[in-house]
Amino acid sequence: MSEDRARILNMLAGGKISAEEAERLLDALDARGGDAGKAAAQPAIKGDPTPLLNALPKYLYVKVDSENGDKVDVKVPLAVVRSGLKLTSLIPPEAMDKINQQMNDTGISIDFSNLKPDDIDELIQSLREMEVNVDSKNGDKVRVYCE
Repeated sequence: MSEDRARILNMLAGGKISAEEAERLLDALDARGGDAGKAAAQPAIKGDPTPLLNALPKYLYVKVDSENGDKVDVKVPLAVVRSGLKLTSLIPPEAMDKINQQMNDTGISIDFSNLKPDDIDELIQSLREMEVNVDSKNGDKVRVYCE
């Protein structure tokens, strides 16, 4: 067993990373394959890989505290978003064209048929920096963010 693989499994056993994160890192190790890839990717895993593991947020949160006492607390795993976007590959091309046209008509220019796994990770990474905070005059508070 390679040193990198053992380090990832030890972090999983120690609760420092989730099974999903461990799987992603192990897949990355397998993908880099031969010695040339190994040398190029080595710095990304050497030392403490925690910053690499924490690169993608895991959840989208929507929280509402109303002045009248109503509270809303929604936690959406971003893995759901990733899975949902992957499901777009199952949509027939004619239906995908209609979806893309409807999105375009509402001002959202996106072509779901061209999304690739790297695009999904980039989209989720950009969500880390998204934050919406609303404090209304009547005391209601709304917060939308990713962690």
